[in-house]
Amino acid sequence: MTNPSSYNMKTESTRPQSAVKSLSRLYKVLAVTVVVLAALTAAAFFMLQKQIKEAPAFAVLNLNKVVQVNETILASKGLKPEELAVEAKIFAHRMKTEIENLQKECNCTLLVSSAVISPTKLPDYTESLLQKLGFTPDKIAKSEILVAERMKALQSDFSKAFK
Repeated sequence: MTNPSSYNMKTESTRPQSAVKSLSRLYKVLAVTVVVLAALTAAAFFMLQKQIKEAPAFAVLNLNKVVQVNETILASKGLKPEELAVEAKIFAHRMKTEIENLQKECNCTLLVSSAVISPTKLPDYTESLLQKLGFTPDKIAKSEILVAERMKALQSDFSKAFK
């Protein structure tokens, strides 16, 4: 038979060692977890900083110019009032869609330029929007010439009517 007091001594002496080993493993696991989390946090921080630097938070659009260009092009076509109404509706839908696409591309908030008061110059996406809508500089220039010619003809007709 074993001596009860010697049995207790063996059990008591091995318990602290296994508890110490368990705590040691726990500390190692915790240390590795903390290091991994710190590395992931640092990587996420640097990626966010890069994204913030690359994409402007705000940009502007000169919607007055876009609408004026559309009006000039429509005026150059010589459409009837009913046709103009249909074209205006189609244009409004296209413009809305292209503005949403442009906003996704630039990853920024687009503001109407006439409503912005800022000491810093914000990126201007007006020309990009015009291009997306198919309003190339050549097409705009041709439309302006046609409208000017029509205006001259109307003025001439008006002058003749009142002579």
